[in-house]
Amino acid sequence: MTHAELETLVRMHQAEVYRYVRYLGAESTSVAEDLAQETFLAAFRSRDLDAPRDERKQSAWLRGIARNLFLMHCRRSRSNPVHADSASLEQAEQIWKQEFLREGDGFETIEALRRCLETLGEKQRRMLKLHYAENKSRSELAELFAMSEDGIKSLMRRLRGALAQCIRRRLEAQ
Repeated sequence: MTHAELETLVRMHQAEVYRYVRYLGAESTSVAEDLAQETFLAAFRSRDLDAPRDERKQSAWLRGIARNLFLMHCRRSRSNPVHADSASLEQAEQIWKQEFLREGDGFETIEALRRCLETLGEKQRRMLKLHYAENKSRSELAELFAMSEDGIKSLMRRLRGALAQCIRRRLEAQ
């Protein structure tokens, strides 16, 4: 695998690998990020096995690597409250396939969300980022934006509704 192929693989599958290790039970975002990064490094190092060319096969291949790395992490980490074994991880893989890969891999929805977020104003994007990415409470947002908590609540409800409608329109247009 070349560096360019690795870069493409990371760009296509990084979000899914991260979500997958979080789903398996990675105890923090930093652990999930580390495991995702280790997954791609392991994929790059496996020179004897070229990455599959088919996107779905690549996804399954990377999930297998991530699952094994997560299991090794659980065995190494004495403070980790997650107790995982191969059987439970296989069951998690089946649930992941049934629940999250039912209608494609979900990347169409994520891409639609990205494009819909671009249509929002800077204030709305900042508010969503603070709330969802940085876990700011309504009261903290109210203080930051000089609004009432009820105003923040109403604005967030309208933003979520507008984003949901925008995502539906974009997915139907595909």
